[in-house]
Amino acid sequence: MQQNKMNLSDDLVVLLNRLAQNGDIRMAGHVLHAYLIRFWKMERDDATRFIICYFEKHYPKQLQRYVKKRRHRN
Repeated sequence: MQQNKMNLSDDLVVLLNRLAQNGDIRMAGHVLHAYLIRFWKMERDDATRFIICYFEKHYPKQLQRYVKKRRHRN
């Protein structure tokens, strides 16, 4: 049985990388969220969970920095 494996486009990966490396991980999350809902036809909750896992795997330092700032504001 052939498995349908979906990948993020190269342009999207480059954009996410640039945004995350420049400290704008929140915007990267918005971009990825819109992409997942529009092109992969994901539900909002599933897309949100995917984004968290994606950033934990690929950008853990930037995600920790963002979460720390967000907690500090509240």
